[in-house]
Amino acid sequence: MSSVSVKSSRLQAVLSELALGNAELSHKNFAEKLGQLIDLSGSIALAESLRGLQKLEFTPATSDVSALKSSFLTSRAEMLAFILNSFISELHEGQDSSAPFILPRANAETLADPEAGFQAYQRFYNLHQSQLDHRVLVLRRQLQEALAGQSPQLAQLAELDRSLADKLGDYTRKVFASIPRLLAQRFYYLNRQYRAVQEAQRSAADDTGLTLALEPKLMSDSPALWMQKGAWLDNFFTEMQGLLLAELELRLMPVMGLLEALEVEVETQK
Repeated sequence: MSSVSVKSSRLQAVLSELALGNAELSHKNFAEKLGQLIDLSGSIALAESLRGLQKLEFTPATSDVSALKSSFLTSRAEMLAFILNSFISELHEGQDSSAPFILPRANAETLADPEAGFQAYQRFYNLHQSQLDHRVLVLRRQLQEALAGQSPQLAQLAELDRSLADKLGDYTRKVFASIPRLLAQRFYYLNRQYRAVQEAQRSAADDTGLTLALEPKLMSDSPALWMQKGAWLDNFFTEMQGLLLAELELRLMPVMGLLEALEVEVETQK
């Protein structure tokens, strides 16, 4: 399994491409920056955890690395498919239209009142985040348990990962919670841009004396038009899907790191 660096995070790249984030990632003064993310009580608890690593009791246990890797790949594929399938706008026979992960349908309010129109898509994104958070947490705990029984060194790594995940949990949740708010700004921008173009076209039609009968496509407006390939709402859906896929990749990085450490240890022991 190839390693993935935080610097190459697709989420960072997507946010930058959409002009939704402009923070420059730097590894300078890493310890100082990490300390700023943990409050005093958390710092004390983390220090206690680090001191206790050397005293950690090790209980050997057998782990099927191939099965763990297969479980990881299967879960990742299922999460990817879950995201992709939720963006299918046309319901298939037997598909539950009331399911919470079905892409909300656009209506007149989507354009007329952007804040109200975005609420349905914010709920949609938040539901996906909750689902990803739960499934990735299950995978992470599985790997932590496997590492704990593989060797004293990996047992320490598993305990360190638990401590960091616990102490940085609030910060991590805040970071992911900020994505829907950033996405809202993108929705508003595309919405304003589309309305400005429509208004300019109507003004031009009035100036040249064009009538609705002569230019029906120019003067009409409907959600169906917004969903055409390359239209404003279609572009927004594509960008929202890209953010979810990139967020999944970032959430899986700690799990991938644990799995790689386990694979290296098993290879070393052969």
